[in-house]
Amino acid sequence: MSFTKRFLPAVAVLGVAALTAGCASSAPSDAESDGPVEITYWLWQDDATDATWTELAEEFNGSQDDVEVVLETIPLDQYQNQLVSSAMNGTGPDAARSKDWWLGQFAPEGAIADLTPYIDEWEASDDVVDSLWATGELPGEDAVYMLPHQYTTLYLYYRVDYFAELGLEPPKSQQDLLDAAAALTGDGRYGMDVRGGAGGQDQWLAWMYAGGASVVDDSGEIVLDDDDAVAVNEDYLSIVTDLQAAPPGSITAAFADVKTNFVEGLTGMMIHHPGSLKELQGVFGDNLGVVPIPTGDGKPGATLGSMSGNVILEGSDKKDAAWEWVSWLSEEAQMEKMSASPQGQLPVLESVISTDAYTSDPQLAVAVDAIRTAKTWPALAGVAELAAKEWNPLIQQAFQGEISSQDALTTMADILR
Repeated sequence: MSFTKRFLPAVAVLGVAALTAGCASSAPSDAESDGPVEITYWLWQDDATDATWTELAEEFNGSQDDVEVVLETIPLDQYQNQLVSSAMNGTGPDAARSKDWWLGQFAPEGAIADLTPYIDEWEASDDVVDSLWATGELPGEDAVYMLPHQYTTLYLYYRVDYFAELGLEPPKSQQDLLDAAAALTGDGRYGMDVRGGAGGQDQWLAWMYAGGASVVDDSGEIVLDDDDAVAVNEDYLSIVTDLQAAPPGSITAAFADVKTNFVEGLTGMMIHHPGSLKELQGVFGDNLGVVPIPTGDGKPGATLGSMSGNVILEGSDKKDAAWEWVSWLSEEAQMEKMSASPQGQLPVLESVISTDAYTSDPQLAVAVDAIRTAKTWPALAGVAELAAKEWNPLIQQAFQGEISSQDALTTMADILR
């Protein structure tokens, strides 16, 4: 499919006016500037009241005389559309925040720069957790298009008191989880939400990865509909279709409903990331348990990880200056500050994840330990369409028995092919 056709769904709601100021070529290039090279950096903020990004920009600008970064904040619900528009039109920022699964829209078309030459010369590169470089690569390729910055992994929360009441052990295998879900269900209580609504594709993919399924193999071939994946998906569907262990509305539920059901005691298990940990520890205390996503065989395996990183647009003529900024963000002191902020997730540096802040809490350590084996959505052009649009109706049809596990996965795989 052509670059334009892949991008059209993302930009259809935008007019020409949506192309914001800050064009990468509107100011002097690296070579032309006599004073500091001014670069524009686009970002979204998960907490608009937090000043961490502004403080970091001020610190960077005050620490040297060569580069001055100007921040442009765009709401997340508009961000991807505007970034896609700028990539299509050769306008926009010099550097930008990005999610891993967006790379398949940009990198194959030459819209973002290959950062490998910069990384090869970067002194801090050895501090990045080695497995996380893959989050900035395209399947089957070695070039890195996104510099890792903030990461998160999914795991399983469970009610310790509910499990003790029924004599259940924390689940290690997916069959353990299915058995626990069935045992927990009854008298107005349910095993677990399947989250078939907004954002549920991540919970589902964490289950798929843990069960041994893959979206794409090492050669870049789509294998989401192979026999292994169909079987793992069938087990996930069975929480609804066979066990009736998900609460009413679960097949269309978004996260707010899932969390409410868990907090109010309606469900005994919930898949999410450590962003909920402090809140749930405050609610449940010792009655909160955390374990890795159960795997197919009960042995340690994969889960879903999600990376927010930084890219440099190919259309920028100030790439060297842009690299100074994005690489500075991924150095130790700045990484510690961002990861500890309301904007933060898990750090990507060995020097930071080894500190007491990430090792002293055994429940947080479950997420940290998963960093090395977690897998992300692959950087394929069709992932945006599948994750943001097509997954929900397909999985909902499968939960309702309207299509089979095989049919659902084949349709998903075809979107990616």
